[in-house]
Parts: sequence; C-alpha cells; structure tokens
Amino acid sequence: MTPDVSLYLVTEPRDDLDAVVTAAVDGGVTLVQVRDKHASGDQLAADVRRLRERLSGRVPVVVNDDVDAARQADGVHVGTSDTTPAQARAVLGPDAIVGWSLNDLAQLDDEEQLAACSYVAVSPLWPTPTKPDHETPWGLDGLRQVVARVAGRLPVVVIGGIGPTEALDAVAAGADGVAVVSAITRADFPATAARALAEAVVRGRAER
Repeated sequence: MTPDVSLYLVTEPRDDLDAVVTAAVDGGVTLVQVRDKHASGDQLAADVRRLRERLSGRVPVVVNDDVDAARQADGVHVGTSDTTPAQARAVLGPDAIVGWSLNDLAQLDDEEQLAACSYVAVSPLWPTPTKPDHETPWGLDGLRQVVARVAGRLPVVVIGGIGPTEALDAVAAGADGVAVVSAITRADFPATAARALAEAVVRGRAER
C-alpha cells in the first residue's frame, strides 16, 4: 500500500489521545502513527484497535516499531535500530504500510529494504523538542538529495521541527508530506493546527 503522507501525525502518550487524533484528522491529517515507547505490546495493540474503530477507516493507522502490535493496525514504522523493513514486510504481508526512518544516505543503497518500504522518512529535518538528542538534522539540502534518489519510487516524508513555515519549505523542496508530533498534539486546538499544516503542504506543492 502506498499511503498518503501529506500530513502525518505521530502521537505521544496522553489521556485524551482519541480526542486529539480525531480532531487532527478532522483538520486534515492523512496518516496516524501510534507511538509510545513505554507501552506494552498489548497496550499498543489496544490503543490501535480503539483508534481504528473511532476513525472508522478515515485514515490509516500504523504503529511505531512494534511489528506484533502492528498486526492490529494498517502497518508499522521502523527505525534503523528496530526490525528492518524487509522483516516487517515478511510478517505483515504485501498490503501493509511499512515506513522506514532515514538517518543517512547510505541506507538508500540497501535495495532489499527499500523494496519492502511504502515510504521513507527523513528524520530529523530540523532540530526537534521531542528528540533533543537525535541525529544531526538533514536540512533542506539533505532532503533534496534523498528526493533525487527515490523520486517516483517512494513517497518521502519529513519529520523534526516542523511548523507551517517549515512544512511549506520542505514540500517546496520535494517532500511528499510532513510528519509532526508536538505541532498538533500540544496545540490548544489540534484541528486548527492540522488545518494550518495541511494548507502549508498545498502551498508548498504550488511553489515547486
């Protein structure tokens, strides 16, 4: 499955998760990733089942890292230290969404992994408060290098330090979409925040 990564919400643990995600989808989110590094596999699976029921198929829901929990979802997103995309694809089957975080260009030389992916994520594009000790940011020049390598083959989404201005710039530089955490989850009005980001994506495409 090739997902619409235009506006990709990555969740963080919170008591009002369902309400925030629903509002974000109302505002234009096209894909949701359930991420909770401290939750058990059973808890993640339960969260996914509940969210999918609430969203009624409006957008796909994937899980961060946990391939077993992803059996209850539409797919999984894996990083460089997790299960590989090829391993995830073998477990979840041909119709699942499988995303992969890119930390360096060398990953794009691994044809086996790329063949198993539904999209790749440039991470982080800019410094981000949710991962302050993360790898060196790619910046727009790094993003352009990734796009040049995979354009027409895989969608490219960016994450890290993304607000409306950064979303516009990233999409204008070639990204297919933007992924955010705090820009929506910590907003006073998640639907409004999502709408502003979705509009920035549209404007970015117009500036290519």
